[in-house]
Amino acid sequence: MAATPTAAPTRANSGEFEAWSLRAAAIVVLCFAINMADGIDVTILSFIAPRLQSDWAIGPATMGNLFSAGLLGMAVGGMGIAPLADRIGRRRVILVALALMSAGMMASGFAASVAEFFALRVIVGAGIGTALATMAALVAEDVPARHANLAVGLVQAGYPFAAVFTGFAVARLLSVYGWQTILSAAGVVTVALFPLGWTLLADSPAALAAEAKPGNRVAALFAPAYRMRTLALWGAVFFGLMVLYFIVSWITKLSIVAGLSETDGIYAGALYNLGAFAGTAAMSLLAVRLPLGRLVPAMLASAAAAMLVFGSIPMPVAETLGVALLIGVLLQGGYNGVWPLAASIYPADFRATGIGWAIGIGRSGAIMGPLMGGYLMAAKVSLPVLFAAYCVPLLLCAACVIAVAWFTRDTNAT
Repeated sequence: MAATPTAAPTRANSGEFEAWSLRAAAIVVLCFAINMADGIDVTILSFIAPRLQSDWAIGPATMGNLFSAGLLGMAVGGMGIAPLADRIGRRRVILVALALMSAGMMASGFAASVAEFFALRVIVGAGIGTALATMAALVAEDVPARHANLAVGLVQAGYPFAAVFTGFAVARLLSVYGWQTILSAAGVVTVALFPLGWTLLADSPAALAAEAKPGNRVAALFAPAYRMRTLALWGAVFFGLMVLYFIVSWITKLSIVAGLSETDGIYAGALYNLGAFAGTAAMSLLAVRLPLGRLVPAMLASAAAAMLVFGSIPMPVAETLGVALLIGVLLQGGYNGVWPLAASIYPADFRATGIGWAIGIGRSGAIMGPLMGGYLMAAKVSLPVLFAAYCVPLLLCAACVIAVAWFTRDTNAT
């Protein structure tokens, strides 16, 4: 029996004029910190990739497989573990996610083969996918309704914020300590968040009420009121992550191919993430005033233009780094607007399930993105053609976001 769908929250609900509580603010800050750990755990691989390839004598295709391992884990976490948050509570599931991330990252530093490293990246990814979906649901339910998009967006900004410092730290420490020590140290950072999560996290009244409701949460995603917005959301996440993870995974290597040194290539990745943080923060603030169905597509279309410039026009080091920064602002800043949009289109009954399944389905695109990039680079495809190819799914992502907003508005109107 499917869960009975209820109306998705809107800005006009009773919480519109509710003031922020200290608990809500603390949860947003903690979830921002957890997303910082996500950012460290995901992007660190792109920063160490050239050294890892050199040490283990592996080519771009094999490296693409390792990039995709974490994304496979995210699909497992998003679809298999995160939906449990609608039944057993957000707090318990987030703590499980932190445990998976911690164990996987610390063990990665001791991996002795590609197969071991692949398996550990799947474990790390499972924790990240679980955390992303559950935190978005938790934050959306705990803050005043008028600031839900702002809060969920700001939580997403923790990912690129941490990635900035990760890039600069790796650039300075990689030659001194090696990539193995750096990976294990990153796991220790995640361990430190576990006691904070244990102490501060608690389920909202809306989530507690939702846990008591019987029914099939996945089937509820395809009830008449939610079917089309669910499919459009899946398309947006699929196409968006296909491009996003291609850039995140290969930005350092692509910058080196474009003429930068290894150190400057790492700095390009760090600047991309600085732009991603600034863009996500800007998107979150703008989302209080502008509809996400218009704001996100505009940013993504502009990102496509910036990508074409990066791949097609030879530039000095400073200009190359500047365009990498701009791509981060527009691409990841725009794409991260998908998550507050996703949190707003489902009720608490199956919000974590809806977001988790979007993450899981979308991770197939995230797997394809870096994997296809690795094969194209191995085939010696030129940078202009490479970047032009990835502009197509980026524009399809923008179209799907417009469709999500359209179907949500159309259903609510009826």
